[in-house]
Amino acid sequence: MAMTSEWVKLTAKGDKPDTYVNLANASAIFAKGDVAEIWFLSGSGEEGKIQVKESPDKIIALLNEGKSTH
Repeated sequence: MAMTSEWVKLTAKGDKPDTYVNLANASAIFAKGDVAEIWFLSGSGEEGKIQVKESPDKIIALLNEGKSTH
């Protein structure tokens, strides 16, 4: 069985480095003020989410761009 991989490069909130996120593991993406919050299927509390500067719409657009280039 093949694992789904949907990696996108996103800009982390604050002074953290850019991060690659596998959206195949995301359970929700939503706007929270000036950032987007991505929740993951595993983990709990702060470990189960990440905040990035891109909007949810931009994240989905980046994901779709990556799929069209493969």
